[in-house]
Amino acid sequence: MKKMAILLNSLTLLALTTTFFVAPAHATSLISSSPVGGSVLSLAPTAVTITANTDLTDGANEVTVLDPLGVRVDDGSLQMTGATLTLGIKPLTATGIYTVNYTMMAIGEESLTGSFTFLFNAPAVIAEPTPSLSTPSEQSSDSASVNRTSDLLVIALLIFAIFILILMLKYAKQTFKGSPTPRVKTIKKPGRSRKISK
Repeated sequence: MKKMAILLNSLTLLALTTTFFVAPAHATSLISSSPVGGSVLSLAPTAVTITANTDLTDGANEVTVLDPLGVRVDDGSLQMTGATLTLGIKPLTATGIYTVNYTMMAIGEESLTGSFTFLFNAPAVIAEPTPSLSTPSEQSSDSASVNRTSDLLVIALLIFAIFILILMLKYAKQTFKGSPTPRVKTIKKPGRSRKISK
C-alpha cells in the first residue's frame, strides 16, 4: 500500500513537471481579428486585420477572404507590421458568410493555420436617380420659367385685389350715400291736415 502511494505521488509529480516544462507545439496564436470571427456586419469591411501573439516572419504568411460562393474577394495586398497582418478587401455586395483563411509564422516556430467566418448583410440596393447633365443655358431657362410663373401669379393676385377693392368701394358708396329718402312735410290747415312729399 505504501509503495502504491509513492508510485502515485511520483506519477503526479512527473505529470505536473511535464506540463510546466514542455512547450506547446504551436506557440504562435491568433489574439485578435477585425472583423471579429462570428460577427454580423451591415457595413462592408474594406480590410481584414489579424494579430498574432508574437512578431511574424516576413514573406511566410498568407491570408485569403472567400465570399459565400468560395470566390476570393480580397485584393491580394497583404501587409505585415510586427505581429499584425492586414489584407484589403474588394467591395462586398452579396449577403452571406465570408471565410477568412490564414497561415501565420513567427521566427523559430511552426506555422499556425486557421480560419474564421463573419456574416455580411448587404443593404438593399436603392436606385439613385442619375443626374442629368444640363448646360448653363438650360439651367437659366428653367429658372427664368420659374420666375415668369411667380411674376404671373403676383400680377393675377394684384388684379384680383384691385377688383375686390372696386367692389368694396361701390358697396360702401351705396351704403353710406345711398338714395335719399323722401321727406314728408306736414301742412296744417285748419280743419284738415295733409302730407306733401317733396
